[in-house]
Amino acid sequence: MFEKGKKEEGEEATASLIDEDMRITGSVTSSGDIILAGIVDGDINCRNLVVENNATLTGSLNTTEAVIAGNVKGDVVSDRVQILDTAHFEGDLKCTGIEVEAGAHVAARFNKRRKSKSSS
Repeated sequence: MFEKGKKEEGEEATASLIDEDMRITGSVTSSGDIILAGIVDGDINCRNLVVENNATLTGSLNTTEAVIAGNVKGDVVSDRVQILDTAHFEGDLKCTGIEVEAGAHVAARFNKRRKSKSSS
């Protein structure tokens, strides 16, 4: 039981799935990756996030990398954001790198996130 979440030495961890039949109200936190196919009304904090075509996130997102193909309304803080042509995004984007495909609906305020400098 619960063996799926364990990873062997040298094995990649799988992403957690918020299924299309799921609706979560509240915060979601993971040290790994998340695939959002359902609905989240709340904040998501994770390593990498994929918001699939019919998925919806209403809340803030804090991640290393985000790929948005569905609906996101809220603020995003990420190193890299990719907004696909099927996406609808409204909110503030604070990121180091961004890619927006032609056809995406984006109503956003952009802020460049500075890479942290390592102290010597």
